[in-house]
Amino acid sequence: MLDTDQLRSFLAIVDTGSFTRASERVHKTQSAVSMHMKKLEERLGRPLFDKQGRGVRLSEDGEKLVDYARRMLQLEASAVAAISNKGLTGNVRLGIPDDYVDNFLPAILTRFTRRHPLVDVSVICDSSLSLDQQLHMGQLDIAVVTDCQRLANVEILREEPLNWVGGPHGCAHAERPLPLALGRISCNWRNAALASLAEASIPSRLVLTSNNYAAIAPMVQTGLAITVLPTSAFRPWQRVLGAREGLPSLPPCRIGFITAQGEQTPEVKALGETIRSALETQTPVELDEVLRHIAA
Repeated sequence: MLDTDQLRSFLAIVDTGSFTRASERVHKTQSAVSMHMKKLEERLGRPLFDKQGRGVRLSEDGEKLVDYARRMLQLEASAVAAISNKGLTGNVRLGIPDDYVDNFLPAILTRFTRRHPLVDVSVICDSSLSLDQQLHMGQLDIAVVTDCQRLANVEILREEPLNWVGGPHGCAHAERPLPLALGRISCNWRNAALASLAEASIPSRLVLTSNNYAAIAPMVQTGLAITVLPTSAFRPWQRVLGAREGLPSLPPCRIGFITAQGEQTPEVKALGETIRSALETQTPVELDEVLRHIAA
């Protein structure tokens, strides 16, 4: 039988990419986490990691263990909740802009499902304004939003820079008119970008308009356009642009969440607490790489 505490430490290393951050996540010392891995490897008779310098990479056997470990911990949590009859049950409908899906959604859902395994969460990705409308129409229970200035009853959780970003090797930022790939006319980031360019008398042209970042990303990555993103939505391959490239400053971006009107269910309140914790205090693993990239 595998020890669930050891599996929890193992998955923390997998999710954070380091023993140091894993120890913080499971609230143990780094030496305790290392001992967990030593005992787990001894129990399985196989190395789980291929160490490379300061980083860690899963071995082939480690890759195999990940899915089993997640299922075992999920089963344990479900059993405890079902037998103790103290677990929350039901459904929660969560909305989130797709800009934050990569960096925040995994942390939010992982934390929530670990604590409340009997609650089903369904996720809708859309613009902040659309998510607000869906809340008022009763189609969502809670939503992460960024258009905080124009929306009512938003609990703002973090403020961070809004950045001009381009591809790793592109020179689109040097073109005039400046080629842009931005959200639709209702997008607050788009309006902030265009206002800043107008104030700086920099001509621009929209080469792509979409509220779906999956459509914008290829234009930026191939150097056909630049866009704007808050720091926590940044991708490691992107390059921050600014005054050095002749671009004007942008206002900060505020991120928060809103809930549907009326009495909140315990499930919605619990998810709200998880979102608050993730956005206020947790830096996504991917963002660590971003911040190092910006500082370089």
